[in-house]
Amino acid sequence: MKKLLIDINSVVPFFVSGKVTGIGRTTLQLVSSLNELKNTHNFQVGLISQNVKGIGSKQFNTTFNKFHIYAPNRRFINRMNHSIPFKEILTNYDLLHIPHNYDFVFKPKRTVITLHDALFMKINEKAFDHLRLRKKVPQLMQKCRGIITCSNASKNDIVETMSIDPDKIDVIYWGVDHNTFHALDDKDYVKDALKRHMNIDKPYFLCVSCNSERKNTHKLVEAYIRLSRQYPVNDLISLWSNPPTFVLEMIKQADLTSRIHFFSEVTDLELRLLYNGATALIFPSSYEGFGLPVLEAMACGTPVVTCRNSSLPEVGGEAVIYIDSPITENILKSLESFENNEHDIRSFSLKGIKRASNFTWSKTAGEYISVYKKYLEIEN
Repeated sequence: MKKLLIDINSVVPFFVSGKVTGIGRTTLQLVSSLNELKNTHNFQVGLISQNVKGIGSKQFNTTFNKFHIYAPNRRFINRMNHSIPFKEILTNYDLLHIPHNYDFVFKPKRTVITLHDALFMKINEKAFDHLRLRKKVPQLMQKCRGIITCSNASKNDIVETMSIDPDKIDVIYWGVDHNTFHALDDKDYVKDALKRHMNIDKPYFLCVSCNSERKNTHKLVEAYIRLSRQYPVNDLISLWSNPPTFVLEMIKQADLTSRIHFFSEVTDLELRLLYNGATALIFPSSYEGFGLPVLEAMACGTPVVTCRNSSLPEVGGEAVIYIDSPITENILKSLESFENNEHDIRSFSLKGIKRASNFTWSKTAGEYISVYKKYLEIEN
């Protein structure tokens, strides 16, 4: 029987702290959903991880074969995978799946890569190692067996910036965990839970962000500062673990430290509460390979404001409110529209829930299985 090996190193932080990045979250959900569909694939699945503590594949509650390399998961160590077939000897796989954009591999022709986006080819952000990625990633994409990406916008960018044959790329949308992210009908419960667990007792706009410049969270803060002159009903809550000093200084100078709040490392259940309690999710990103927060918010029935760029219209469809460009003035107008009750909130809530219902992890996993079979040369 043919053997598929999935590298799950991006999930390791979840087994350490319960927290994980967007890439780790999608990998975790994908593997869990593949396990639920295990009776539908006629090939073996193995999971492999690498670190000195032995944390990783063994912690996954699946029936899949589990492998671990007891070595530091560091670039200078991983470079040896170019020349020494550690994974090949240990697992004897037929196809390797790297779900986290890039890695050092011994046999690219037996490797399929999930490349989430081509951001690093189009935008140079100071906080990330984009120059190195521009050199390394296209080489691997050109040599590997196949590429999977999560939106048609990302596919187009990969083709354009890396000179890749479009036929080599499969587009598979991510899903949303509807068991976790769904609308809570008891709004009194939501208000009470937000007060008890997170000390939130006022209406608020929600932003899910990070220090990435393309997220434009600093522009959202600027827009809210201008909105504050109108004595808004809503506070601003941002899931932003380490906002830069200049943002904190702006807030301090505007005397808004009691109205702009930052949270970090929230659990999924806390995030569900935050989505459900929010007046709207404000997501003014300049570029997204997919945009999970948009999908999660819609699944919770939360109105969404985002930008008409990159993959975001593929996710939001006609169920969200778009601004044409993420400039402060446009963001301010979107905030004012909610403050002035210009939207039919119930309508946007229902449209968002209906739109999000099209994105399921079972569907995503099923499409991944079809791609695996294609490269393993197994008939459906």
